[in-house]
Amino acid sequence: MRTVSTEGIVLKRMNVGEADRFVTIFTRDLGKISALAKGVRKITSSRSAALEPGTHTKLLLSRSHETFIVSQAQVIDAFSRAKETLAGAKQVMQVLEIVDAVMVEEEQQDVFDDVLHILREVDKTHSVRSVVTKTLTTMLQRLGFQDMRDTPYATITEYVEFIAEKKMKSYPYLTVKTSQT
Repeated sequence: MRTVSTEGIVLKRMNVGEADRFVTIFTRDLGKISALAKGVRKITSSRSAALEPGTHTKLLLSRSHETFIVSQAQVIDAFSRAKETLAGAKQVMQVLEIVDAVMVEEEQQDVFDDVLHILREVDKTHSVRSVVTKTLTTMLQRLGFQDMRDTPYATITEYVEFIAEKKMKSYPYLTVKTSQT
């Protein structure tokens, strides 16, 4: 069994059984991975906060056959200021969903710092759409995708939906509708 120490950003999670959870993590050294966090849903688990989506986490992973297992997890930054408002939480979730959609499992890419930069900017100022869009566009180009300005797509959302060949889920679910009188 191989052990790896790395840092990562939790993209999403899925409950398994009564106490376990599969987490998708974008790591600095391994790229996007899925890992099993055993017992993390127990009330006494010290790792649960570190494995929430949108958390920058220090990880100790072990690999058993084809599955990564989270042995230890410690919060580096939870980006809590961004998550205090619906608009900030929406931006964080959108960034996580875009990263999850465009990254290939276990393929290390040199864009970890770009994603971290976006999350820090959202945490610092809440609404920095231009910074987020510019950094995401640059990140997509570094991943080998065509410059968005040379495509028929008007928004980064439309372009990512085209690349991923699926609709982004965080957009309709996190839209605030105003009541009309």
